[in-house]
Amino acid sequence: MSNYAMDVDVAKVGCLVPKMDDVKKELLVSMNELYARGLKTSCQWSADLLLSLEVGNNPKPLAKKIEGYKRPKITRSCLTSAPKRVPVSKPTDLYSIDQLPIAYHEMELYLHARTCYNAKEYQRASFWLKNCYSKIPLFLKMYSDYLAADSNIKNIGSEATPSMFKEYRNFLDYLSQLLESIRQQKRGDGYLTYLLGVVYVKLEQYEAAVKMLVESINEVPLNWHAWMQLGDLIVDRVKLSKLELPNHWMKNFFYCQKYLDLQLNEQMLGMTQYLFNCGFSDSIFLQSRVAVCYHNKRYIEIAVQKFQELIEIEPCRLENMDTYSNLLYVQHQRVELAYLAQRAVKIDKYRVETCCILGNYYSLHGEHQKAMRYFHRALKLNPLYLAAWTLLGQEYMELKNSNDAIQSYSKALEINKYEYRAWYGLGQTYEILGMFKHSLHFFKQAQLLRPFDSRMIIAVGNVYEKLGNVDMAFQSYLKGRAMGDDEKLGLIYLAKLYVVINRPDDAAKMFLEYIEEHGLDEQTRDHSHAYMFLANYNLTRMNFDQAFHYAQKCLNYAETKEEAKALLKTIVNERIYKEIDNLLKLTSIDEKKSKDYDKEEMPRQLELLSLTQKAEVNQSEDNKDDDNDDDDEDDDSDEEELLCNSISRYMILVDPSESDSVLDSVSE
Repeated sequence: MSNYAMDVDVAKVGCLVPKMDDVKKELLVSMNELYARGLKTSCQWSADLLLSLEVGNNPKPLAKKIEGYKRPKITRSCLTSAPKRVPVSKPTDLYSIDQLPIAYHEMELYLHARTCYNAKEYQRASFWLKNCYSKIPLFLKMYSDYLAADSNIKNIGSEATPSMFKEYRNFLDYLSQLLESIRQQKRGDGYLTYLLGVVYVKLEQYEAAVKMLVESINEVPLNWHAWMQLGDLIVDRVKLSKLELPNHWMKNFFYCQKYLDLQLNEQMLGMTQYLFNCGFSDSIFLQSRVAVCYHNKRYIEIAVQKFQELIEIEPCRLENMDTYSNLLYVQHQRVELAYLAQRAVKIDKYRVETCCILGNYYSLHGEHQKAMRYFHRALKLNPLYLAAWTLLGQEYMELKNSNDAIQSYSKALEINKYEYRAWYGLGQTYEILGMFKHSLHFFKQAQLLRPFDSRMIIAVGNVYEKLGNVDMAFQSYLKGRAMGDDEKLGLIYLAKLYVVINRPDDAAKMFLEYIEEHGLDEQTRDHSHAYMFLANYNLTRMNFDQAFHYAQKCLNYAETKEEAKALLKTIVNERIYKEIDNLLKLTSIDEKKSKDYDKEEMPRQLELLSLTQKAEVNQSEDNKDDDNDDDDEDDDSDEEELLCNSISRYMILVDPSESDSVLDSVSE
């Protein structure tokens, strides 16, 4: 039986992973080739995988099952024994300098140019390699030329003139022709083909770029640069399914990243589980993607836990820490976010992740101008940084700057049309502007990308309600409620909709359910609205105890405080009138039995009610005269306390349980 650990049907999504010793050999060879050509990111990525295979001479345990991921049915035979771990590599397994395929007379030039390249002096590196024709020096020369031109135009930024851009494009045309000529003459390799694909991307010749990148991946499949550049061009699920990729185990990692980018979270977790079981359980790359995936699925607690584990494994790692800062921002964890920001600044304050972390920190503290400053700084470092554009749009919304918010969200969608947060932000912006048809379009786009996210569904329903389409709004609210109602809005929107369509019984049921589910958090406007409706609802049905209870709750909210005071007086008066009516009915019955009944005699209970009410009014006036020198705040609190005490005495006074004793006293 083949030495594979099966967890998903990888034949449909990727390719089987070979034995770990074969994987290790490939990684060692590839790392030397990547390092020799200056492809640092790919080399670092390969080192992460290599590190995940072993720790010293001790084998690592197999990966545990991913939390929250339901394992699909196994469609192929499973491995009965665990893959064997690979021992620590010997120094002889690595290339030495003199083993690199470089001509002897070019070696000194290459070494000198390589030091210049490492110092980011790309023009100097290209100069020393101008007469070298071996594949490694040739790639390093052309790559240095490309980086020199690209970094120069980026450093100039907005100050670049049209002539500068024209000169830059002419250089890219020249470089593409030169690389194509080398390719046609078969003097190049997969790395030079990769560089040609990158140049085609800059020239916006995307179909040719995809063709070159796929060809490069077939020749050198462990160049992670090529996979990521190809992934940036595949922004559609249909294109991903039609992509013809080599049958190599690296394809699994590519699919992991693309599933995450395209919000295919379950598929991503399935592929990751398979790779964990194959022996990559300690890969920081995979663990970080799992954390981001849980963030996308809104499993907040699990996502935070995963990010904290990443920090413990590698404290100085900043990649994906901006996503972690988003989680802390949403949860209002100011202390943790402050600690994360302080740590990021100490590591590298000029990283885009650090800028986004600082932006979230200042935004959480309400300093939106400072937050925008850091998001702009992140975009100067990387104009294509998607998270910064989206977060910047949110800051513009906080400052009521709708035009700039729309531009920021639109820029994010230009970079990645699958960024659901940008679609959702545009929907919110147009909803605030009162352009509900536009808002509905953007919310629907967000819902297509996140079909199981209750926030998107309820947002669509809310716009339908504002457009007057009650049926569609009702269906959306019910669907959002069925999807989990993450933002706790489904019930309150349903209740308000029942009020609009004049179904008070259903509305009261929804408001009661809302209070029961979210009673621990009673500081929102929705709670005050629910309590006020229930107070009026019970008052109309003469449920005075319930009405009194909910009206008292309304005193805790500024928006309903004054209305609640008036409502409490109304409740007391209504109850008194009801008790009077009941007593009059009783006395009318007694009148028939006794002809000596005096109509002008007031029952003692009614007299007691009248005297008590007068006493309370007099006490209120006396207190008002005594406290003329107090401030307005004290007057309000005294009035409120007097009202509550008075009402309490009224409620005790007219308690039906005491009616028998009162009637006995009246008969005496």
